[in-house]
Amino acid sequence: MEHEMTTEDRYNRGMPMTANTMCLLDARLSKAQVMAMAHGLHHDEDGIVDMLAMMRQTDNPRMAYNAAWGLTHLSAEDKRLYLFHRYKDLVHLATSEALCFRRGLVLSILVDLPTGDEPDTELLDYCLAHITDMNENDSNRVCMIKLATRMCQPYPELCNELLLTLEILPPDISKSMACAKKNAQKIIERAMNKQNRLRRYFQEEENNEQR
Repeated sequence: MEHEMTTEDRYNRGMPMTANTMCLLDARLSKAQVMAMAHGLHHDEDGIVDMLAMMRQTDNPRMAYNAAWGLTHLSAEDKRLYLFHRYKDLVHLATSEALCFRRGLVLSILVDLPTGDEPDTELLDYCLAHITDMNENDSNRVCMIKLATRMCQPYPELCNELLLTLEILPPDISKSMACAKKNAQKIIERAMNKQNRLRRYFQEEENNEQR
């Protein structure tokens, strides 16, 4: 009896899509077409998995790009349900030197996903190393600042590292970068103030118990 194909099988093997979908992804698409494609993927796990598999194909950059572009426009619910458990795979794509389409597309998908209980060290290291890279696209670096801020926020040592990284940025950065930097600094400084208040509170409680 033939084994029934699971969603995981489709993802790992990069199962072929329908001819219509293949033709669509291989064309130059408008934003309206991409939005319609994303809308059609609502609650379609197999279709979303096929798009994820297509993003990993390096032999057809246009199809990989269109698949990624479509996934950026999924609803928040679809991203949470069908992309979050692929977080590590998306991180590998976002940090890959062999990526054949705009890195910002994958980074923007990651921005829309929860980071989990622990920061992803691969993604965090990549972001911290490339935030100050002037050869990187500004939109990519804005995403990296957002991701790094979210990952560093609970950890004082990482907060300090991110603040030092942001200070290295030159004063003549673009408006989008300047805005992302300012917002990140506010969030990190607020988090550090909260951590300091908690530290002082517990220190006072410990001192009172010792009296």
